[in-house]
Amino acid sequence: MSNHLTIPFDGCAVRVDAVPLDREAFAPFGDVIENPRPGLHPSAAASGQESGELPFQGLVANQGSALKYQHVSRMVNLYDQAPSGRPGIAVMNMFVCASRRLLRSSELDPAPEPRSAGAGKPHSVQGSDHEDLFFPVTVLERHPYTTQTFTPLTADPRKRFLVIVAPSLPPSPADQSLPCPKVKPSSWAETRPLPGRGLPDLSRLRAFLATSEQAVTYGAGTWHAPMVALGQTGTALDFLVIQFANGEAIEDCQEVYMSSSTSQQQSGLENLAAQGNHITHLPDANPYEALIKRGNGRPAGIQAIYSTHRVNRNAQQREKFLAPDYKGLAIDPFLLRLENPEVEPGFQDTRNCLVFWARPPEHIIQLASQLQRLLKQAAPGLWLMPSHRMHLTTMEVTHSRTPEEISELVSTIRPAIPLITNHTYTHRCRLVKPMLSYDLSAVAVSFLPAAGEKASSPTRPAPHQLGEKITAVNGDEYTYHHLRRDVFEMIQKTGVEVDSRYVLPSAHITLGRYLTERDHDTPEKRESWVRAIAEINQWLETEVWDADRGTYSGEWMVGQERGLEARSGTLWYGGGRTLMAGEGF
Repeated sequence: MSNHLTIPFDGCAVRVDAVPLDREAFAPFGDVIENPRPGLHPSAAASGQESGELPFQGLVANQGSALKYQHVSRMVNLYDQAPSGRPGIAVMNMFVCASRRLLRSSELDPAPEPRSAGAGKPHSVQGSDHEDLFFPVTVLERHPYTTQTFTPLTADPRKRFLVIVAPSLPPSPADQSLPCPKVKPSSWAETRPLPGRGLPDLSRLRAFLATSEQAVTYGAGTWHAPMVALGQTGTALDFLVIQFANGEAIEDCQEVYMSSSTSQQQSGLENLAAQGNHITHLPDANPYEALIKRGNGRPAGIQAIYSTHRVNRNAQQREKFLAPDYKGLAIDPFLLRLENPEVEPGFQDTRNCLVFWARPPEHIIQLASQLQRLLKQAAPGLWLMPSHRMHLTTMEVTHSRTPEEISELVSTIRPAIPLITNHTYTHRCRLVKPMLSYDLSAVAVSFLPAAGEKASSPTRPAPHQLGEKITAVNGDEYTYHHLRRDVFEMIQKTGVEVDSRYVLPSAHITLGRYLTERDHDTPEKRESWVRAIAEINQWLETEVWDADRGTYSGEWMVGQERGLEARSGTLWYGGGRTLMAGEGF
């Protein structure tokens, strides 16, 4: 899953004046750390010359030679709510930030509107001749599960840096791929609510000018610009940065890039095709429509996007397995405890979900089972998904909820469930070209939306099976991504907000997960694993993709044998209960 989004900003320049950083003004976004009583010497407090209560529960320390101000900023770790289940650990890094070049108004496109006489306080960043200077903001980021504290390391009082932040908009389909915590911790300041989901509200962007005597803590989930150090060209400002992290890119840091609609039209899906892990979402009402548009609505274009995503992702994961500084597998802590009760006796998975699955027909199950046998030979310790639990997540409505929350959502969506689950009976799409896709946590068989490939399914339905009163959408012009778009639309019409982790161009069945490092604990074993996957993929391409009545077929008509299945409960590993299954063909 990508940790990048691009949002269009259609050439509309928003001018924000930088104001001096102070604790009160910055409070909605985090903490300002500075000496609250710079004129008070520890000796004065120790001798009793200073009466009255000190801020931050201040007290004399170190045998009277120091003043201690307590809890000037609180670190927050919310990784226990992260979808991966990987814990966050405290990390301390040093950032050496080069001074950023500020622009004159004549260099901006479009040029900013001149400030009217009645405008706000003139706290712009100014040059020596008091000319307004500008820093163009092109990217904002947030760390949804952790605070992040920047402390400048300098004794130079002339050093300055910009702190640029923005509040969050309400959740929308455009940001549903970005996970974030839902529960506010008890230690969270009551005056600063957890931001939650939502893209940055650019109309309420704020900028603060900080001094070398100030440190700043960004609250968990606060959108902010990367650090902007000010100064002469060639100089730098060092920062000590303290936060939590778990190594999952989308959980550690989420980025939003601003672009004009023109540049996005030119580079949106070309970036996806080139990088594989960068997907551009336009803020359409339906995020799946954006990808269809980028593929020009053509099956070949949509297939190319899906293909590029999985090929590039596999290449990235291959590098991770073979890297000299290999970081280890991302073993699922929930599955580990469910499969090995001795790890934590009595453990229960309480993450409830609501989904619409496509169940594979018999010939796809046979292929998947053969792939599992081949994988098991390469990694005997691999946990395998039981064949009767295999599924393709067409739409995840929500995840990680309580049973009560799921029940309420089911009540709301229930009138639309028959329409959704039976949609594949009249809207038939094909998936083809199976390939193993893998990362440090799991391995899956992924498919591509069809684009004119020769039919190879052993059980293709005859047209007369439809009956006189049923008109079915056949042919590859209606792709699997069109199906995802339609299901999303039908759910949204019920008033239920789709909160899915699966928006990327992928159609896959999870085959197995790692529960031990035993099969991958040496470079030789990891190289053997990567080679085995490559050999299996070569077999798929040569023996299955274009096989005509061969042993295995890789063509899957979604809805074959049964329609979509509405399912709820603790179904992370194929469990849960069926609400309704649609009619198959």
